[in-house]
Amino acid sequence: MFKVSRVARASAPYSSRLLRMGTVALLGCALAWVAAPAARAAPSQTVVEAVQLPAWVERNGERRAASPGATLRSNDRAITADGSRMLLRLSDQSVIKLGEQTDFLIRSMDESRASDADPAALTTTFKLITGVFRYATDYTSKALGNRRELNLELATATVGIRGTDFWSMTDAAHDAVCVFEGKVEVQRDAKPGIGLDKPGAFWVVFTGEPEKPAGQATPEQLAKFVGQAEMQPGKGIVLRGGRWRAVAATTSSLGEAVALRQRLQTAGYPAEMVSRSGRHEVRINHFATRSDAQAVLARLQANTALGVTQGAVLLSAR
Repeated sequence: MFKVSRVARASAPYSSRLLRMGTVALLGCALAWVAAPAARAAPSQTVVEAVQLPAWVERNGERRAASPGATLRSNDRAITADGSRMLLRLSDQSVIKLGEQTDFLIRSMDESRASDADPAALTTTFKLITGVFRYATDYTSKALGNRRELNLELATATVGIRGTDFWSMTDAAHDAVCVFEGKVEVQRDAKPGIGLDKPGAFWVVFTGEPEKPAGQATPEQLAKFVGQAEMQPGKGIVLRGGRWRAVAATTSSLGEAVALRQRLQTAGYPAEMVSRSGRHEVRINHFATRSDAQAVLARLQANTALGVTQGAVLLSAR
C-alpha cells in the first residue's frame, strides 16, 4: 500500500507532477512486464500423437505406458519395445519418429517469440541413448515460418539440425546419420564438423574402427532407414482420434480389475478401467483400426503372465 506523507500533501502542485511522472513510470513498467514473457524463452511441450504398442514415457524415474495425447517436457524419456514405434509432435509442428527398441531423452526444450505476431523459435537438445530416430518438418511448420535450433546427441557425436528431414541411429556397434532433405552438421570432439547437405548423404562410424568420410546411401539403405521409423498398420497402433478399443476383461471384482490394469500399464499398454453397475471393464482405447486392436488383444492373451484370458474388440461411439 502507498501512503502520502504530510510533506507531500503540503506540496500539492509538486506532488501532482510527481504523481503524473510516477503513473507514467508505473505504466511503462507494467507494459514492459506484460510484453516480457513473449520475448523470453518458455518451457515447451511435445505431444505423443501415435504409438505402436507397447511403449512407455518416463518422468522423474517413474515409467508408465505411452498413450496418445500424453505430453513430454524437458528431462522426459520416450521408450519403445521390440516391434514398437512412437510418433511425437513438437510445438512448432515438426515431428519425431522413434523406431523399435529406442530410448530417447529430451534434455531441454524451450520456445520463444519476439512478439505474439512473430513465428515461434524452438531451441531443443535431445539425446538418442539407443535406437532409431527420424526428424522432419512438415508443411504446416514451414508455412508458419517457425524457426528451430535443434541438437541431437549420439554416443560419439552431436547432430546440429537446422530444419530438415533426416534419420539417425545409435547402438553399441555404431552411430549413423542420413539426410533425406535439408542439412545437418555432425560434430565430434576436437574434429571439424561434417556437413550433410544432399539427399541421401550418409555418415557412419563403427566402435573401435577409424572414422571414414561421409558417403551416399544406396536406394536399399534409404528404404531400410525410412521403414525403421514408420508405423506398421495393423500391428497395434493407437492414435488421437482412434475409435476402436480392446477389452481385456470385464469383472465384478474391483481388485482384479485394478491389478490387471496395473499389469498392462507396466507392460507398456495404456489400459484404463471403466466401472458401471458393479462391473469393471479393463480396456485399451484409441486403436486406429480393428486390426490394430485385434493384434494387441492376441498379444495380451499369448502372454500368460498378464492374465488376459478373455477379451473383445469393439467400436467406440463418437
